Amino acid sequence: MDAGCDLRADGTAAHGPGIPFLFAFVFLGMCAWHGWMTLSLFGLDHPWQRLLDTEPIVSGRHPLHLYHGFLGARSFQERGTNCCFDPAFQAGYPKTPIFDSGSRPAEFFLMLAGGEYRPAAYKIGLAVCCLMVPLLLLIAARGTGLDRRASCLALAFGLLLWWGTPSRRMLEAGDLDQLLAGLAAIAQVGLLVQFHHNPGVKCWLGLLVTGCLGWFAQPVLFATIFPLLLIYYFCVGSKHSLSWHVALFGSLLGGIAVNSFWLVDWFNYSWIRSPLQPQNPVLPHRTFHTLWSAPLWGERPDRILAGILIVAASIGIVVFNETRQRTAARLLGLGAGGFLALAITGISCEPLGKLGTARLLVPAFLFAALPAAYAMIQGWMLFCRIVGGTVRAALLLIGLLGTAGYFARDLVEEFAVRCAATTPFEIGLPAQGDELIAVITAHTTTEARILWEDQSGDGSNSAWTSLLPVLTGRAYLGGLDPDASIEHAYASLVDQSLAGRPISSWGEIELQDFCRRYNIGWVIARSPAVIARFKASPEVQSVRSIGGATLATLIELPHRDFALKGRARLLSADWLHIALSDVSAGTVVLSMHYQEGLRVSPSTVRIEKEPDAHDPIPFIRLRVPEPGPVTHLTLTWQPP
Repeated sequence: MDAGCDLRADGTAAHGPGIPFLFAFVFLGMCAWHGWMTLSLFGLDHPWQRLLDTEPIVSGRHPLHLYHGFLGARSFQERGTNCCFDPAFQAGYPKTPIFDSGSRPAEFFLMLAGGEYRPAAYKIGLAVCCLMVPLLLLIAARGTGLDRRASCLALAFGLLLWWGTPSRRMLEAGDLDQLLAGLAAIAQVGLLVQFHHNPGVKCWLGLLVTGCLGWFAQPVLFATIFPLLLIYYFCVGSKHSLSWHVALFGSLLGGIAVNSFWLVDWFNYSWIRSPLQPQNPVLPHRTFHTLWSAPLWGERPDRILAGILIVAASIGIVVFNETRQRTAARLLGLGAGGFLALAITGISCEPLGKLGTARLLVPAFLFAALPAAYAMIQGWMLFCRIVGGTVRAALLLIGLLGTAGYFARDLVEEFAVRCAATTPFEIGLPAQGDELIAVITAHTTTEARILWEDQSGDGSNSAWTSLLPVLTGRAYLGGLDPDASIEHAYASLVDQSLAGRPISSWGEIELQDFCRRYNIGWVIARSPAVIARFKASPEVQSVRSIGGATLATLIELPHRDFALKGRARLLSADWLHIALSDVSAGTVVLSMHYQEGLRVSPSTVRIEKEPDAHDPIPFIRLRVPEPGPVTHLTLTWQPP
């Protein structure tokens, strides 16, 4: 009989004899299944074709990540920073790490693709990140001292969790950064345990790499393991020499240092964020029944798996502690318990709900998978001793599982269907999207903006409209992200409310003034209330139905001037520069948001803030010296 996780003299868990070939076969088999599941994300009929074609993923916030990844990759290649000023949305806003943190992986994927707009590069990068899951889980399991059998079982639990409803929901919504940071956290915890028992160069490099990945993917989530690091250091630090301490701090701080080029921007631009809204519905009643029946846990198979992991992990933590593996017990127990507590509190407490702590459920169960697997292997060893042999125990276990499976046939069928393939992403523009783009391209110009009517969602709705500037070459007010929590999103038409007020409450004079200030030449309206309100305006010049009045309505207004005061003609505007011509002398106010770091050429022109009575972000004011006009003027932005 296999000796299992026996202890060495120093108290660490031995890996056990096992059969290396069998372990490799099982591991590769699970990797192959995981690879198929990853490929099925891109379709069941022709997954390779959908993975490599030019159509973007339009599920959740993936289009937003692709758009910002494109901007960030281009900016990094040109100027060495992934921050830029984007004039294509919201009268100009700074694209920074504080807004749309999930775009960082996309920036990396597109930088490898040459900084071009390539949806295939984004899809391939996403698939590669998914394929990293077994490796990171194996590193965590072996680092904490699990033998081959327990490591395979922990990997099986982890993969079932990855393709479960909570994790799959995060993948659909585009929260790849959260999932990667959770995986990096558990891998680093496993390496910390190994660095205590068997420090070496490979382990040190592993700590550095997982730190770099965690801080890059999602610094807020990765920072939550800081209490675990403190507990780890105070528990084991006194047992090691000075060189160990230097190496440990070097690896942990190295991850922050490698990411410092964008973490500095992340801190500098935290001011642009508006008050957050809860990302999950807060439960009105906090009872055990309402907590357990909340959508947070997923479907019935997910709840059963969650219950098994909670019970088994609790036993595993105790067994870890009793077998003198207290470091692993503390880190895994506090990690799983802490993340689980934050996740549950996130759906019952609004302040934590605004921070999105409900999404920590997946990392919590990934932490729990390791002690749960350890407890089950130890239970299997005890079972073998009780029944008198491995073969007899295996036959008895197969009989018990077969009997349970027969009486729970529907549940087994649900698991089987889930393991066969996963629901593919939505790839390609939605129905009639091509028609909408064709109408916009044919019946609008770059002389004015398009006011886009948005509908807020729960993060799972498609945000494909964030790709409109790439697909049409036009500037928009709205369409970027209806749930954007930045101050620049003030001038938006969301849920039939314009700038936070119901569209029906807007008087004719103030509506005309709003459209003039933001140079709105067209409106894409989709709800009856918005269509009726703009149709009632005497300024309307034409109305065009798109998709037989079922998709949208294009309403044309007379405004065609980006100069609110003085005279200027817009030549071009992109992430790199804004070019104007025929700029009159004196004071010129542009219908464009001001941002610290804007520079103007020629240098004789001064650029200033022009406060707005309603918009929290001021407009751009230019002081052009006499005599005028300036035939060519360029605005560029450099992060301060």
